[in-house]
Amino acid sequence: MKRAYFCPHCRGLLNPGAKVIFVIERGRDRGLLLLSPEFGDYAAVLAESFPIEPGAVNDFFCPICHHELGSPASDNLVEILCRLPDGGEARVDFSRVAGEHATFVCGPHGVASFGEHAPRYEDVNFFGEGDLTRRSDR
Repeated sequence: MKRAYFCPHCRGLLNPGAKVIFVIERGRDRGLLLLSPEFGDYAAVLAESFPIEPGAVNDFFCPICHHELGSPASDNLVEILCRLPDGGEARVDFSRVAGEHATFVCGPHGVASFGEHAPRYEDVNFFGEGDLTRRSDR
């Protein structure tokens, strides 16, 4: 079963196809960003007319309801929802800083981290959901 991602505000499906779709904004520029649905895969598809420089901070929006997707856990994270294989849900927080590879899956068994930059967020409280489980192999 394919992993499904949802907007936490309108509950709209963010990955109707092979990629997770977002609207991103930086200053007055706005564009679509497509990300891999696999944890730890940081491949991105973006229009050539909207280049992203490493370290740039982008605002993420739901492409359906246009609500900003900032995470309450950190100003540098985006937060969406994910349906788990057992039918439950988890929060997925990931970095909105271009080139920073950090993803956190906050579910019923705690918080799992992915990406080489995840340790930068070791002091973030993901709402007391448990100990951070390091996944440095991704």
